[in-house]
Amino acid sequence: MNQLQKIICVGSAFVGKTSLARRFTLNTFIHSYIPTLGVSWLTKTITLSPEELNENLTKEIYSDPLTIRLSLWDTGGQEMFTYLRPKYYAGATCAVIVYDITNQSSFDDLEIWVNEVVSKCPDIPIIICGNKFDLNEARSLEKETILEYTRLHKFDYVETSALSGFNVDKIFHHASRLSHQFGDEMLKFRKEFTL
Repeated sequence: MNQLQKIICVGSAFVGKTSLARRFTLNTFIHSYIPTLGVSWLTKTITLSPEELNENLTKEIYSDPLTIRLSLWDTGGQEMFTYLRPKYYAGATCAVIVYDITNQSSFDDLEIWVNEVVSKCPDIPIIICGNKFDLNEARSLEKETILEYTRLHKFDYVETSALSGFNVDKIFHHASRLSHQFGDEMLKFRKEFTL
């Protein structure tokens, strides 16, 4: 069975959204910064194992692997795109909200990004991504602060490094699994709603 999923990557400018998407889909890293104007998207086909699909479920439901065509939508984080950006959120099945672990203001902006996503895509799963783990020694806030924030809001949290590739596959496989479970929940909801 093949499935198409749309994952949106949002966050302040300079946090590494494009670098994460490129590392995951193309296994490349570009050292020069080129801001995303509006939106860009990249795709990659992945296969989730039954073990990945059954992760965090109360019982094992999946016995076969699932092939997924993942579409990553990387949105421009600059303020000038505030009104344009939400138009690209339609049909999203998961949001990865990225901040830079070395930049306090990008963490402070998380609430703005969460509100924007929730207002346009209520109920989709949200993962908070602390990027630039390769600069961990320059971290601008204690890890416990972000863990407290994500526990409070019931968001999953993953730290990544687009430069080294650390946890990049992990976060997008996790987003894909949550997207699939979200799709199953929506289908279940629709069936219950139409009866």
